[in-house]
Amino acid sequence: MEETISLYLELKPGQKADFEVVGLAAAAFSEAVKEIAYVLDPGLDVRLEFESGTEGSLSLNAVLKVLKTRDGQRGTLLGIVIGTSIAFVGDIRQWGSTRLLDYYFPKEERLQLDSAEIDRIASACKKVTEGKIASEPIKRVYKQLDRDDVITSVGTITAPNTKPPAPVPRSEFQIRAGLIPPVETSPKSRTARSTERLTLISPVLLHVHRVWRFISPFGEFSYLMEDEKFLDDLLTGKRRLTMKEGIQITAKIETDEVFEGGVWTPKQRHITKVVKIHKSPGRPDLFSQPVKRRSRKKKND
Repeated sequence: MEETISLYLELKPGQKADFEVVGLAAAAFSEAVKEIAYVLDPGLDVRLEFESGTEGSLSLNAVLKVLKTRDGQRGTLLGIVIGTSIAFVGDIRQWGSTRLLDYYFPKEERLQLDSAEIDRIASACKKVTEGKIASEPIKRVYKQLDRDDVITSVGTITAPNTKPPAPVPRSEFQIRAGLIPPVETSPKSRTARSTERLTLISPVLLHVHRVWRFISPFGEFSYLMEDEKFLDDLLTGKRRLTMKEGIQITAKIETDEVFEGGVWTPKQRHITKVVKIHKSPGRPDLFSQPVKRRSRKKKND
């Protein structure tokens, strides 16, 4: 079992990076990856092998190889990649663990992770951004890269011939290296908008904005129901919601997030519009009465 994560260095056109700088930065990068791996799974035996580097933009391809395979290690490998990548993202506030998972890996692969694995990855990312994991080797990467003016930005990629989602520009190298203090310029809160397919757990059938409980692709959460037309149609009988197991809706979601501890943390989820109620065939109405079968009369001989 293996996964690839590459340290991607953008260079000035027609120039090459300093060999010593790249070598020392690669060594520090390797140490950071190993420390993040140890935190996610202390028993994980990981070997990093730098496969190749290319000119123009320099990509140092580190192959994470699990030497002893056991259950749950696929999620751990993804966690190592995301936990490392978040240290090399330009605007951390725009790139949380979930968004990085969506960027680097296919949706089908992410959906195979259970809620505990996703929480573990998010926790590791938060600790990396707070400087609680791999802080020193990450600082050394930036300190080395700052020595070479040819390097204009740095990021991470997981596939060849691609570019990082939001590379860290050279202007931030000294800040990330801890050589100068950061300057606060970004907002502390934001609203993220999405469309999600949700499975209903518990509704509140009242003419008020109350919290409904759903299972989403990212786990089980509470959502404030704010679609007044949907709620009114439901309570007046214009729209029927048959009480069956596994009721699903597609809805437009607004999530209030606050930037704390170096990551965007969801505080309140709102359903602003119910787009569709999906049918759930083959499952009985929980409140329906059993249908009596008519007995067949025997014909007289």
